[in-house]
Amino acid sequence: MSPESRQALRKEADLTERLVDYYRRHIAGLIDRMNRTPPVRSDIECMRMCVEAVDMMLESQNRMARVLKDMSDDAKPVSDAA
Repeated sequence: MSPESRQALRKEADLTERLVDYYRRHIAGLIDRMNRTPPVRSDIECMRMCVEAVDMMLESQNRMARVLKDMSDDAKPVSDAA
């Protein structure tokens, strides 16, 4: 694996980790609030937060997949042109 691929993979993994931590904290807070009577946040706010979190995680997974593809291309042997 090239140093560039290693660095790109590390960067994407760090970003994914930060996104997951951020949204898990926020969603845990929303779940706690929703379990109270009466709920503090409106249903639409909770839905927006959940949809936004899923969208960000999907984008992060897409970026990670691109990095993994690039890494697999780096691993392919280079054939000499005849």
